[in-house]
Amino acid sequence: MRALAEFIMKGRLQAVAVAGLGVGTLMFAWVGVAAATLVMLRKGLSEGAYVVFWALLPAIAVAAIGADVGPLTMLLGAAATAAVLRSTQQWAYAMLAAVGAGLLTALILMHLASDYLASILAMVQPMLERMQVSASGRLPEIGNGDIAAVIGVSTVLWSTLAVMLARWWQSILYNPGGFRQEMWQFRLPPTITVTLVALMLLLSNIGGDYRFWGVMCLLPIVISGIALVHGAAGRLGLGRAWLIVFYVALLLLGPLWAVLILVAIVDSWIDIRRRLPNRSQP
Repeated sequence: MRALAEFIMKGRLQAVAVAGLGVGTLMFAWVGVAAATLVMLRKGLSEGAYVVFWALLPAIAVAAIGADVGPLTMLLGAAATAAVLRSTQQWAYAMLAAVGAGLLTALILMHLASDYLASILAMVQPMLERMQVSASGRLPEIGNGDIAAVIGVSTVLWSTLAVMLARWWQSILYNPGGFRQEMWQFRLPPTITVTLVALMLLLSNIGGDYRFWGVMCLLPIVISGIALVHGAAGRLGLGRAWLIVFYVALLLLGPLWAVLILVAIVDSWIDIRRRLPNRSQP
């Protein structure tokens, strides 16, 4: 990964090549997006916008020819997220930008690309019918709004992960250990937490096409909860084995997600890490 990051930062041609080739594929689109946002984070908005512009061409081609808007929405969402992170140096505001990009994506698709959403729904309908037959109870009927929500959630998640990869690359090249410290210290301010929770409750209360849109608002809270676990483990000097146990438990125990979200919300007000003894190695 370091060699790839060094290659990207050699010049415009290398950055555009990696970003364009990556975004033009489905499997490595997130790598291409990370390449574009790495340039933006390190060299500024104008240089980053140049790489993003050229990466837009294969992204638009995939959307038009391959009928997949994923690379396009990821690229635009990550560009907005990286621009905010570059300007504010605050992950909380960057993730708020990612949520805005996801909500805007879902809104545009639902009102301007209903045929596209209907085609995706028709493609997954057989799978939904099989799930309905095997389910013990009746599953809710899926509509265009729910498909838009899935694409919006994907935009928020993959945009954030791509910028995190770019930030990690930047840390490896120019500030070793910096990304780890950022993630260990990441905590949502109370105002942003209240905003996200209120918006989630509002969307859930509206219901209908918007019933699952609130999940987009939960993602930054989930990420802050995971950052809290990493930060607490680092502060207490716990090994990686504890983190492995945490992730395995997260996969196996569904209610643990609710606990993680609740703890992250509480952490916004009381800063749990600051109250823990510092046993990390100097």
